[in-house]
Amino acid sequence: MTELVSLLKTHVQKHAIKFNLKLEATYNRPNVPNSSENRAFKTSAVEIYPDSDIRTIVERAYIKLMKEEEEYKSRGSGFTLESIDGLLLAVYKYMPMGGSSYIQLPEFIERKRGTINPQNVDQECFKWAILARHVTGPPVYRVSENYRQHEGKYNFDCISFPTPMSDISKFEKNNPNVTVNVYGLEKKFQPPKKFPTYEVYPLRVVDEEKSVHFDLMLVTDEDNAHYIYISNFSRLIRAQKTGHVGRVVFCKRCFTSFDNRNLKYKLSGQDALDQHKLICRAHKPILPEMPKEGECLEFEAWKKTQRHPIVIYADFETMLTKTDEDKGDNTKIIQKHEAMSYGLIVKASDDVPLELMEEHEITTEPVIYRGSESKTDVAKHFIETVTELAIKIEKLLKTNKPIVFTDEQRQSHNACTACNLCKTTFTYDNHKVADHCHLSGKYRQALCNTCNLKLQAPKFVPIFFHNLSNYDAHLIVTRHASY
Repeated sequence: MTELVSLLKTHVQKHAIKFNLKLEATYNRPNVPNSSENRAFKTSAVEIYPDSDIRTIVERAYIKLMKEEEEYKSRGSGFTLESIDGLLLAVYKYMPMGGSSYIQLPEFIERKRGTINPQNVDQECFKWAILARHVTGPPVYRVSENYRQHEGKYNFDCISFPTPMSDISKFEKNNPNVTVNVYGLEKKFQPPKKFPTYEVYPLRVVDEEKSVHFDLMLVTDEDNAHYIYISNFSRLIRAQKTGHVGRVVFCKRCFTSFDNRNLKYKLSGQDALDQHKLICRAHKPILPEMPKEGECLEFEAWKKTQRHPIVIYADFETMLTKTDEDKGDNTKIIQKHEAMSYGLIVKASDDVPLELMEEHEITTEPVIYRGSESKTDVAKHFIETVTELAIKIEKLLKTNKPIVFTDEQRQSHNACTACNLCKTTFTYDNHKVADHCHLSGKYRQALCNTCNLKLQAPKFVPIFFHNLSNYDAHLIVTRHASY
């Protein structure tokens, strides 16, 4: 981990960079000769700037990499890890997307009259797009004194021109009551229409809009990129998302629309949007893509509806230890967070018989481990403990008890003519199957053979932490990296 951070610090001094990690490993099927296969897992490219917190970024990338590797092992392929062959670091020169000089909007967008496009001749279109909010009277698109008289309203210190999107966070920091969203524009051809259409999509959306909020559009051509102020968001995307003629409000993350029609059992308008935001803000901004005309989407991922039969809940407690360590020229680390204890508990669903847990020596009592002067490596002990638990749970999940019918269940199963999941009628090729819990033997439902094969119990053990990604993961990853 330390070597990766040092390498990236060296490269980023020259210019902004992107990097990704690639893990190469060998897997095999136990007791199957010549079954070894090579696999590679890699993270998506992440940008780094000279002032970035490189260690935190690398830790997050490492967590994502290990998560991908764990997901591969949990897919039921039967492969187990034989060896880790290497961890590769790829570094690329990064030229951030940013706004520069004027680009004319397509007439398709201009006609909506939802934007103000400053006609600048310099590289400061981000600043002019921000100030366009305050410009009144025609012509609002011409950058002259009507724009410059408002420059003192906002602090543009430390913002580079042309402005990459990464600098927008600096602008928000300079102006604590300001937030900025950025949207892109995609050209689409839809035969048999002669002329192209354009769709707006989210690039950067804040979790919570502050009192002074800006929606900007970033458009590009072959040579430049250009920021444009969105003066009326609803007018800009309305025709793209709905044909309703009344007042409509939109979610700026996913473009879901809510009108003011009174609904008997649902909220509408702004109330519906406020409720929607509670769920939507937890996810990345997206542009939903609807199926083509004549197509029908059906849910088929029945495996993902299965509850995990066994999960683990865990948490660390830490203490601050004094240290005296220089980090860079102007930073001194005076304290470190060290894990001093952890607790975990294994919880099984009602379908897992208690005697089965006892047979595999899996305790359901809370496990508490406290470090001391002689037992300082608490995180290492945690990894060893959950690894041992996971191996025991893996053996338990291989249990396959025969199905147990009651007379009433057998009668109901024999009378069933359609699959309980996909609702299709049973056929000779897709015949009826009795789905049951392999751990307890209890009958559950009548399924077609296709759905039964898809409805597999999860093969991995989830471990739930409170605030894992922001705190506890740092303790685990730092220890895991030294293995």
